[in-house]
Amino acid sequence: MNIMFASHTYMGSPFVVGSHHLSRELEKLGHSVIHVSTPLSPFHLLKWKDRDIQARFQILQGKRVDTSAVVNSVPMSMLPWEIAGPIFKRTKKNWMLPSIKKVMREHNMDSVDLLLIDQPRFVGLEKLVSPKVTIYRPTDIYSKMTGDASIASAEQTLMSVVDGLVSTSGPVLSELHEYNPSVPTLLLENGVEYEHFSAPAAEPDDLKSIPGPRAIYVGALDERLDLKGLKLLAKEKPNISLVIIGPVNDETRRDFAEFAHVHFLGAKKYANVPAYLQHSHVALLPLSNHAANAGRSPMKLYEYAAAGLPVVVTETPELLRRQEKFLHFYQGSEDLPQKVEEALALGSDRVAIRDMAKRHAWDAKVNTLLDFIDNL
Repeated sequence: MNIMFASHTYMGSPFVVGSHHLSRELEKLGHSVIHVSTPLSPFHLLKWKDRDIQARFQILQGKRVDTSAVVNSVPMSMLPWEIAGPIFKRTKKNWMLPSIKKVMREHNMDSVDLLLIDQPRFVGLEKLVSPKVTIYRPTDIYSKMTGDASIASAEQTLMSVVDGLVSTSGPVLSELHEYNPSVPTLLLENGVEYEHFSAPAAEPDDLKSIPGPRAIYVGALDERLDLKGLKLLAKEKPNISLVIIGPVNDETRRDFAEFAHVHFLGAKKYANVPAYLQHSHVALLPLSNHAANAGRSPMKLYEYAAAGLPVVVTETPELLRRQEKFLHFYQGSEDLPQKVEEALALGSDRVAIRDMAKRHAWDAKVNTLLDFIDNL
Protein backbone atom coordinates (compact mmCIF):
# COMPACT_ATOMS: atom_id res chain seq x y z
CA MET A 1 0.00 0.00 0.00
CA ASN A 2 0.85 3.67 -0.22
CA ILE A 3 0.68 4.89 3.38
CA MET A 4 0.90 8.39 4.84
CA PHE A 5 1.39 8.92 8.57
CA ALA A 6 0.55 12.43 9.78
CA SER A 7 2.32 12.72 13.12
CA HIS A 8 3.00 15.25 15.85
CA THR A 9 6.74 14.39 16.11
CA TYR A 10 9.35 14.32 13.35
CA MET A 11 11.55 11.27 12.85
CA GLY A 12 15.01 12.06 14.24
CA SER A 13 13.56 13.94 17.21
CA PRO A 14 15.07 13.30 20.67
CA PHE A 15 11.71 11.65 21.41
CA VAL A 16 10.99 8.44 19.49
CA VAL A 17 7.21 7.95 19.33
CA GLY A 18 4.76 5.33 18.15
CA SER A 19 4.30 6.75 14.65
CA HIS A 20 8.04 6.30 14.03
CA HIS A 21 7.96 2.63 15.04
CA LEU A 22 4.75 1.85 13.17
CA SER A 23 6.05 3.59 10.02
CA ARG A 24 9.26 1.54 10.09
CA GLU A 25 7.38 -1.71 10.67
CA LEU A 26 5.00 -0.95 7.81
CA GLU A 27 7.95 -0.20 5.54
CA LYS A 28 9.59 -3.51 6.51
CA LEU A 29 6.44 -5.29 5.33
CA GLY A 30 6.89 -3.78 1.86
CA HIS A 31 4.58 -0.77 2.02
CA SER A 32 5.61 2.68 0.80
CA VAL A 33 5.46 5.10 3.74
CA ILE A 34 5.66 8.88 3.95
CA HIS A 35 5.90 10.12 7.54
CA VAL A 36 4.73 13.75 7.66
CA SER A 37 5.11 15.70 10.90
CA THR A 38 3.72 19.02 12.12
CA PRO A 39 4.56 21.68 9.49
CA LEU A 40 6.86 24.62 9.92
CA SER A 41 5.79 28.12 8.93
CA PRO A 42 7.61 31.44 8.39
CA PHE A 43 6.66 32.34 11.97
CA HIS A 44 8.89 29.54 13.27
CA LEU A 45 11.93 31.53 12.13
CA LEU A 46 11.28 33.77 15.13
CA LYS A 47 12.31 30.79 17.31
CA TRP A 48 15.44 29.99 15.31
CA LYS A 49 17.59 29.53 18.45
CA ASP A 50 15.47 26.50 19.40
CA ARG A 51 17.48 23.40 18.38
CA ASP A 52 14.30 21.49 17.65
CA ILE A 53 13.22 24.17 15.17
CA GLN A 54 16.68 24.10 13.55
CA ALA A 55 16.52 20.31 13.17
CA ARG A 56 13.10 20.49 11.54
CA PHE A 57 14.28 23.15 9.07
CA GLN A 58 17.25 20.93 8.18
CA ILE A 59 14.86 18.09 7.33
CA LEU A 60 12.76 20.53 5.30
CA GLN A 61 15.91 21.39 3.32
CA GLY A 62 16.57 17.73 2.58
CA LYS A 63 18.96 16.67 5.34
CA ARG A 64 18.54 13.01 6.25
CA VAL A 65 18.48 12.43 10.01
CA ASP A 66 16.88 8.99 10.04
CA THR A 67 18.41 5.81 8.61
CA SER A 68 15.20 3.95 7.74
CA ALA A 69 13.67 3.82 4.25
CA VAL A 70 10.61 5.72 5.47
CA VAL A 71 10.26 9.14 3.84
CA ASN A 72 10.68 11.67 6.68
CA SER A 73 8.93 14.90 5.72
CA VAL A 74 8.69 18.19 7.64
CA PRO A 75 6.65 20.34 5.24
CA MET A 76 6.01 24.08 5.15
CA SER A 77 2.68 25.79 5.75
CA MET A 78 1.40 29.37 5.71
CA LEU A 79 0.45 29.61 9.38
CA PRO A 80 1.30 27.85 12.64
CA TRP A 81 -1.60 26.22 14.50
CA GLU A 82 -1.49 28.97 17.15
CA ILE A 83 -2.98 31.25 14.46
CA ALA A 84 -4.63 28.64 12.22
CA GLY A 85 -6.37 26.83 15.09
CA PRO A 86 -8.74 29.64 16.14
CA ILE A 87 -9.49 30.29 12.46
CA PHE A 88 -10.33 26.62 11.98
CA LYS A 89 -12.62 26.63 15.00
CA ARG A 90 -14.66 29.44 13.41
CA THR A 91 -14.52 28.50 9.72
CA LYS A 92 -13.59 24.77 9.56
CA LYS A 93 -10.83 25.71 7.12
CA ASN A 94 -7.30 24.69 8.13
CA TRP A 95 -4.63 27.17 7.01
CA MET A 96 -1.91 25.10 8.65
CA LEU A 97 -2.11 22.31 6.08
CA PRO A 98 1.03 22.05 3.93
CA SER A 99 1.38 21.54 0.20
CA ILE A 100 1.28 17.77 0.61
CA LYS A 101 0.84 16.97 -3.09
CA LYS A 102 4.34 18.30 -3.68
CA VAL A 103 5.74 15.87 -1.12
CA MET A 104 3.86 13.01 -2.78
CA ARG A 105 5.18 13.94 -6.25
CA GLU A 106 8.75 14.14 -4.98
CA HIS A 107 8.48 10.57 -3.72
CA ASN A 108 6.46 9.09 -6.57
CA MET A 109 3.34 8.46 -4.51
CA ASP A 110 0.45 9.19 -6.88
CA SER A 111 -2.28 8.14 -4.45
CA VAL A 112 -2.75 7.23 -0.77
CA ASP A 113 -4.33 3.94 0.26
CA LEU A 114 -4.09 4.48 4.02
CA LEU A 115 -3.87 7.75 5.94
CA LEU A 116 -3.03 7.50 9.65
CA ILE A 117 -3.39 10.71 11.65
CA ASP A 118 -2.14 11.08 15.21
CA GLN A 119 -1.79 14.88 15.10
CA PRO A 120 -5.29 16.47 15.10
CA ARG A 121 -3.82 19.68 13.66
CA PHE A 122 -3.74 17.80 10.33
CA VAL A 123 -7.55 17.95 10.17
CA GLY A 124 -8.53 18.40 6.51
CA LEU A 125 -5.55 16.41 5.18
CA GLU A 126 -7.94 13.61 4.26
CA LYS A 127 -9.58 15.98 1.75
CA LEU A 128 -6.24 16.84 0.14
CA VAL A 129 -4.96 13.29 -0.37
CA SER A 130 -8.31 11.40 -0.77
CA PRO A 131 -7.15 8.15 0.88
CA LYS A 132 -9.09 4.90 0.55
CA VAL A 133 -9.04 4.55 4.35
CA THR A 134 -8.47 7.19 7.03
CA ILE A 135 -7.64 6.26 10.63
CA TYR A 136 -7.42 8.65 13.57
CA ARG A 137 -4.88 7.41 16.11
CA PRO A 138 -4.86 9.73 19.15
CA THR A 139 -2.18 8.97 21.73
CA ASP A 140 -3.37 11.50 24.35
CA ILE A 141 -6.43 13.54 25.22
CA TYR A 142 -4.88 16.42 23.29
CA SER A 143 -7.44 19.08 24.16
CA LYS A 144 -6.82 18.55 27.88
CA MET A 145 -3.07 18.19 27.46
CA THR A 146 -2.78 21.49 25.58
CA GLY A 147 -5.75 23.42 26.98
CA ASP A 148 -6.52 24.39 23.37
CA ALA A 149 -10.25 24.50 22.54
CA SER A 150 -9.50 24.52 18.81
CA ILE A 151 -7.96 21.03 19.19
CA ALA A 152 -11.29 19.72 20.47
CA SER A 153 -12.95 21.25 17.40
CA ALA A 154 -10.38 19.60 15.11
CA GLU A 155 -10.92 16.20 16.75
CA GLN A 156 -14.69 16.48 16.51
CA THR A 157 -14.37 17.22 12.79
CA LEU A 158 -11.93 14.35 12.26
CA MET A 159 -14.22 11.90 14.00
CA SER A 160 -17.00 12.82 11.55
CA VAL A 161 -14.94 11.76 8.51
CA VAL A 162 -12.59 8.93 9.53
CA ASP A 163 -13.18 5.24 8.82
CA GLY A 164 -11.75 4.02 12.12
CA LEU A 165 -10.47 5.10 15.53
CA VAL A 166 -7.33 3.44 16.89
CA SER A 167 -6.41 4.59 20.37
CA THR A 168 -3.48 3.80 22.61
CA SER A 169 -5.49 3.80 25.85
CA GLY A 170 -8.99 3.15 27.14
CA PRO A 171 -9.66 6.70 28.44
CA VAL A 172 -8.59 8.28 25.14
CA LEU A 173 -10.73 5.88 23.15
CA SER A 174 -13.78 6.54 25.33
CA GLU A 175 -13.35 10.33 25.14
CA LEU A 176 -13.03 10.43 21.34
CA HIS A 177 -15.59 7.76 20.52
CA GLU A 178 -18.33 9.94 22.02
CA TYR A 179 -17.96 12.27 19.03
CA ASN A 180 -19.11 9.49 16.68
CA PRO A 181 -20.20 6.21 18.33
CA SER A 182 -20.70 4.54 14.94
CA VAL A 183 -16.98 4.60 14.05
CA PRO A 184 -15.24 1.19 14.43
CA THR A 185 -12.56 1.22 17.15
CA LEU A 186 -9.41 -0.60 18.15
CA LEU A 187 -7.59 -0.30 21.47
CA LEU A 188 -3.90 -0.75 20.59
CA GLU A 189 -1.46 0.25 23.33
CA ASN A 190 1.96 1.63 22.49
CA GLY A 191 4.58 -1.05 22.04
CA VAL A 192 8.32 -1.56 22.34
CA GLU A 193 11.29 -2.09 20.03
CA TYR A 194 12.00 -5.25 21.97
CA GLU A 195 15.34 -6.32 20.53
CA HIS A 196 16.74 -2.81 20.93
CA PHE A 197 16.03 -2.66 24.67
CA SER A 198 16.68 -6.30 25.56
CA ALA A 199 19.98 -6.90 23.72
CA PRO A 200 22.83 -6.75 26.30
CA ALA A 201 24.71 -3.44 26.35
CA ALA A 202 27.88 -2.36 28.16
CA GLU A 203 27.62 -0.10 31.20
CA PRO A 204 27.99 3.57 30.14
CA ASP A 205 31.03 5.42 31.48
CA ASP A 206 29.01 8.18 33.13
CA LEU A 207 26.98 5.59 35.02
CA LYS A 208 29.89 3.56 36.41
CA SER A 209 30.74 6.01 39.18
CA ILE A 210 27.14 6.19 40.45
CA PRO A 211 26.66 3.71 43.30
CA GLY A 212 23.73 1.30 43.44
CA PRO A 213 20.96 0.75 43.90
CA ARG A 214 19.98 3.00 40.99
CA ALA A 215 16.43 4.23 40.37
CA ILE A 216 16.18 5.61 36.83
CA TYR A 217 13.78 7.89 34.98
CA VAL A 218 14.03 8.56 31.24
CA GLY A 219 11.97 11.27 29.57
CA ALA A 220 10.73 14.83 29.71
CA LEU A 221 10.71 16.84 32.93
CA ASP A 222 7.49 18.81 32.56
CA GLU A 223 4.17 19.39 34.30
CA ARG A 224 3.10 15.78 33.65
CA LEU A 225 5.91 14.48 35.88
CA ASP A 226 5.55 14.07 39.66
CA LEU A 227 8.55 16.21 40.53
CA LYS A 228 7.29 16.52 44.11
CA GLY A 229 7.47 12.75 44.48
CA LEU A 230 10.97 12.64 42.99
CA LYS A 231 12.13 15.29 45.44
CA LEU A 232 10.66 13.35 48.37
CA LEU A 233 12.43 10.23 47.09
CA ALA A 234 15.72 12.12 47.01
CA LYS A 235 15.14 13.52 50.50
CA GLU A 236 13.96 10.36 52.26
CA LYS A 237 16.11 7.73 50.54
CA PRO A 238 19.70 9.02 50.33
CA ASN A 239 20.90 5.42 49.94
CA ILE A 240 19.22 5.21 46.51
CA SER A 241 20.92 6.91 43.56
CA LEU A 242 18.37 8.75 41.42
CA VAL A 243 19.41 8.81 37.76
CA ILE A 244 17.47 11.16 35.48
CA ILE A 245 17.95 11.08 31.71
CA GLY A 246 16.35 13.78 29.58
CA PRO A 247 16.53 17.50 28.87
CA VAL A 248 16.62 19.47 32.13
CA ASN A 249 16.39 23.20 32.79
CA ASP A 250 18.42 25.21 35.28
CA GLU A 251 15.47 25.68 37.63
CA THR A 252 15.04 21.91 38.10
CA ARG A 253 18.77 21.45 38.62
CA ARG A 254 18.73 24.10 41.34
CA ASP A 255 15.71 22.45 42.94
CA PHE A 256 17.67 19.22 43.42
CA ALA A 257 21.11 20.77 43.99
CA GLU A 258 21.23 19.81 47.69
CA PHE A 259 21.08 16.08 46.88
CA ALA A 260 24.44 14.62 45.89
CA HIS A 261 22.83 11.29 45.04
CA VAL A 262 20.61 12.82 42.30
CA HIS A 263 22.32 12.62 38.92
CA PHE A 264 21.05 14.54 35.89
CA LEU A 265 22.80 12.92 32.93
CA GLY A 266 21.05 15.00 30.26
CA ALA A 267 19.43 13.81 27.05
CA LYS A 268 20.77 10.60 25.54
CA LYS A 269 20.42 9.23 22.03
CA TYR A 270 17.73 6.60 21.67
CA ALA A 271 20.41 4.09 20.64
CA ASN A 272 22.18 4.48 24.00
CA VAL A 273 19.19 4.44 26.37
CA PRO A 274 19.03 0.62 26.83
CA ALA A 275 22.51 0.57 28.37
CA TYR A 276 21.43 2.98 31.11
CA LEU A 277 18.31 0.96 31.84
CA GLN A 278 20.02 -2.42 31.91
CA HIS A 279 22.55 -1.23 34.47
CA SER A 280 19.94 0.23 36.82
CA HIS A 281 17.81 -1.59 39.39
CA VAL A 282 14.33 -0.05 39.24
CA ALA A 283 12.62 2.27 36.77
CA LEU A 284 10.38 5.21 37.61
CA LEU A 285 7.27 6.50 35.90
CA PRO A 286 6.00 9.11 38.40
CA LEU A 287 3.01 10.90 36.90
CA SER A 288 1.49 14.11 38.25
CA ASN A 289 -2.24 14.74 38.53
CA HIS A 290 -2.20 16.55 35.17
CA ALA A 291 -5.44 15.83 33.28
CA ALA A 292 -3.59 14.40 30.30
CA ASN A 293 -2.01 11.60 32.35
CA ALA A 294 -5.28 9.69 32.78
CA GLY A 295 -5.18 8.66 29.13
CA ARG A 296 -1.46 8.20 28.59
CA SER A 297 -0.04 5.00 27.15
CA PRO A 298 3.63 5.54 27.99
CA MET A 299 6.08 3.81 25.66
CA LYS A 300 8.58 3.88 28.51
CA LEU A 301 6.51 1.27 30.31
CA TYR A 302 7.49 -1.59 28.01
CA GLU A 303 10.90 -0.14 27.18
CA TYR A 304 11.73 -0.34 30.88
CA ALA A 305 10.35 -3.89 30.99
CA ALA A 306 12.27 -5.02 27.89
CA ALA A 307 15.43 -3.99 29.75
CA GLY A 308 14.30 -6.23 32.62
CA LEU A 309 13.34 -3.53 35.12
CA PRO A 310 10.43 -3.46 37.56
CA VAL A 311 8.57 -0.14 37.29
CA VAL A 312 7.26 2.07 40.09
CA VAL A 313 4.39 4.05 38.60
CA THR A 314 1.53 6.30 39.64
CA GLU A 315 -1.91 4.70 39.63
CA THR A 316 -3.96 5.69 36.59
CA PRO A 317 -7.14 4.04 35.28
CA GLU A 318 -5.35 2.99 32.09
CA LEU A 319 -2.29 1.45 33.73
CA LEU A 320 -4.35 -0.31 36.40
CA ARG A 321 -6.46 -1.82 33.62
CA ARG A 322 -3.45 -3.57 32.14
CA GLN A 323 -2.64 -5.61 35.28
CA GLU A 324 1.04 -5.98 34.40
CA LYS A 325 2.87 -7.87 37.13
CA PHE A 326 6.08 -5.85 36.81
CA LEU A 327 4.29 -2.62 37.82
CA HIS A 328 4.44 -1.33 41.42
CA PHE A 329 1.73 1.29 41.90
CA TYR A 330 1.70 4.28 44.24
CA GLN A 331 -0.97 6.92 44.77
CA GLY A 332 0.23 10.20 46.30
CA SER A 333 3.69 11.76 45.97
CA GLU A 334 4.39 10.93 49.62
CA ASP A 335 4.07 7.20 48.81
CA LEU A 336 6.78 7.11 46.14
CA PRO A 337 9.88 6.74 48.39
CA GLN A 338 8.51 3.74 50.26
CA LYS A 339 7.24 2.06 47.10
CA VAL A 340 10.67 2.37 45.43
CA GLU A 341 12.32 0.82 48.48
CA GLU A 342 9.79 -2.03 48.47
CA ALA A 343 10.35 -2.71 44.78
CA LEU A 344 14.11 -2.88 45.33
CA ALA A 345 13.69 -5.18 48.36
CA LEU A 346 11.48 -7.59 46.42
CA GLY A 347 14.10 -8.01 43.75
CA SER A 348 13.07 -8.91 40.23
CA ASP A 349 13.17 -11.75 37.75
CA ARG A 350 14.58 -9.85 34.78
CA VAL A 351 13.94 -12.70 32.36
CA ALA A 352 10.28 -12.92 33.36
CA ILE A 353 9.84 -9.14 33.02
CA ARG A 354 11.40 -9.20 29.56
CA ASP A 355 9.02 -11.99 28.53
CA MET A 356 6.06 -9.82 29.58
CA ALA A 357 7.40 -6.97 27.45
CA LYS A 358 7.97 -9.16 24.40
CA ARG A 359 4.21 -9.54 23.89
CA HIS A 360 4.10 -5.82 23.11
CA ALA A 361 6.73 -5.74 20.35
CA TRP A 362 5.94 -3.31 17.53
CA ASP A 363 5.83 -6.00 14.83
CA ALA A 364 2.92 -7.64 16.65
CA LYS A 365 1.22 -4.25 17.06
CA VAL A 366 1.39 -3.42 13.35
CA ASN A 367 -0.10 -6.79 12.39
CA THR A 368 -3.02 -6.16 14.75
CA LEU A 369 -3.46 -2.72 13.18
CA LEU A 370 -3.48 -4.10 9.63
CA ASP A 371 -5.98 -6.81 10.58
CA PHE A 372 -8.30 -4.10 11.92
CA ILE A 373 -7.96 -2.07 8.74
CA ASP A 374 -8.59 -5.12 6.55
CA ASN A 375 -11.86 -5.72 8.38
CA LEU A 376 -13.22 -2.19 7.96
